Amino acid sequence: MGEDSQFAKYSIVEVDVQRHRGDRRPESLRPNLETLKVIDRIGTADGWHERFSHVRPLVAPSLCAIKRDQAARGTSLGIFRPAEFTGFRFEPAEPWSASKAAIANQLDLIDQDLRQLEWVPLEFRYSFRCADEQCSGHDMGLRDWEAGESYRKFLGRYGKQAVQDKLRERWFDRMITPEKAVHCFVGNVASRPKTFMLLGLHYPHRGVVENVQESLFDT
Repeated sequence: MGEDSQFAKYSIVEVDVQRHRGDRRPESLRPNLETLKVIDRIGTADGWHERFSHVRPLVAPSLCAIKRDQAARGTSLGIFRPAEFTGFRFEPAEPWSASKAAIANQLDLIDQDLRQLEWVPLEFRYSFRCADEQCSGHDMGLRDWEAGESYRKFLGRYGKQAVQDKLRERWFDRMITPEKAVHCFVGNVASRPKTFMLLGLHYPHRGVVENVQESLFDT
C-alpha cells in the first residue's frame, strides 16, 4: 500500500467497501483501497481502556459460543476471553505452498525496495479452556503477522539457540499474566468455515475489564 494509506494496529480508517460476491460470510467485504483514509489511532493509555471500549461490545461468551453462532448464521469472526490458558508451545510450521511462494517472489520483483517476504518455520500454539460448561479444551495456532515479525527480529538479535526462549518470554510469560485480561480474536476462511484460527491477542489490563463490567452491571 502507498505510504499515505499505511496504518498500524488499532487505527481508525475510513474506506469504501462492497459485498464479496463469491463469499457468503456476512463479514466478508471487499475494500476499495484507493478510498482508504486513516482517521485516527487508538493508543495504549490507561491499560488499553479506549481500545477495550471498542472491542467490548463484540466479545462473545466463549469460543464454543462463536462456533455455535457460525453453525446458525454462517459468521466468520469473533473475540472471546478464555477462562484459562493451559499451555504454550512451538511446532514446525507448514512450508509455503508453491502458489504462496510464487506470490512472494512476484512481490519481490514488483518493488525491489520492499523487504523480501520470509517464511517463518515456527508455529506458535496456545492451549486453553473457554468459559463454556461443555468445553473440552482448545488448541490453536497463532496466525498474527506480528508473531512472525518477532521471530525475525529475535533471530537476528539473539541467534537460533535462544530465539525460542525469547519468543516464549514475549508471547506467553509476559503476556499471559494475572495483570492482563487476554482475549482472542478468531476467524475462519471461506473454504473451511467451521475451522477457526487464532488471528491475534487483545490484552487490556485486568482492572480495565473488571471496571467496565462493573459499570455495565450497575446500569
